[in-house]
Amino acid sequence: MLYEGGEVRVEETPEPMPDGWALVSSRAAGVCGTELHFVEGMIPPPGYPFLLGHESAGVVIEAPADAAVREGDRVAVYNFVGCGRCRWCRSGRESLCVEPTGQLGFSLPGGFADVVRVPAANLIPLPEGVSFETGAILSCSGMSVVHASRLAGIGLGDTVVVDGIGGVGLMAVQVAVAAGASVVAVADTDEKAELAREVGASETVVLERGESYDGLPDRIKELTGGAGADHYVELVGTEQTFRAGIRSLARGGKLVIIGYTDQHLNVHPIELILSEIQVVTSVAASKRDLETAIDLAAAGRLRVTVDTRYSLDEIGTAIERLKARQVRGRNVVVW
Repeated sequence: MLYEGGEVRVEETPEPMPDGWALVSSRAAGVCGTELHFVEGMIPPPGYPFLLGHESAGVVIEAPADAAVREGDRVAVYNFVGCGRCRWCRSGRESLCVEPTGQLGFSLPGGFADVVRVPAANLIPLPEGVSFETGAILSCSGMSVVHASRLAGIGLGDTVVVDGIGGVGLMAVQVAVAAGASVVAVADTDEKAELAREVGASETVVLERGESYDGLPDRIKELTGGAGADHYVELVGTEQTFRAGIRSLARGGKLVIIGYTDQHLNVHPIELILSEIQVVTSVAASKRDLETAIDLAAAGRLRVTVDTRYSLDEIGTAIERLKARQVRGRNVVVW
């Protein structure tokens, strides 16, 4: 549970009642960088104490009689609960819902618990070849990059820069490769650069933490024969990384913003206008995107990189290591 001031505690709470929803016995829950935004106060929870965790997978232990899932089914949890009535929900873009019920781990109790309450319609079956850990991590990072890639139109023959090789960045590399693109990965350590190469990056650039991004556009131009990249997937989210991303793009290129901090996108419009640079922003994903991510994993085209597995009692350690930027891939809580 998250308490005011950023304190995280593990404590006993009553098991949730279904009240028309399903109950899932947790088997895995990913520890995302967004948890830090809550702990550090960038994203305020609806109240304190609050149960974090928006990447989860497990086994159905109770479901309504008319649900498509049954007791014993292995599932990943789609965390966004839309109204189901607005144009966005009806067109399969649930994350843009105008009157959402909420989002698990953001405004509704999350997945760092033994039992998670969730609408049955939000449960996505996991094929036998896809682990609970994979299903949990795909329920945020995997589906988010599938969604962003679709919005940006990443495709065959494109060159894509992925800036920030953590759990989401490694997924972004793989999804771009699956779409037929070649990828330049920008990492802050040699180890992370090697992870990016292992999952399909053609080229890597290492900028150590605190090192300036001023020289990155020239480096990207060198790697692309002077043209620049077609897409720059931004996961770091600072003023200098945004600016470097724009300047690394080819004419007509797209800055794809997924990651953010408390810093602003600060650029003169002329830098966008003269080359017809487009800025594409992406929030969460649809159920279809999660289904696609799971299908890619089942086909062996998308895999998760787990750094360390923790028990629920060790969630504080997992978050502290994330804060210290010591995680290569994703930390995951397992049951």
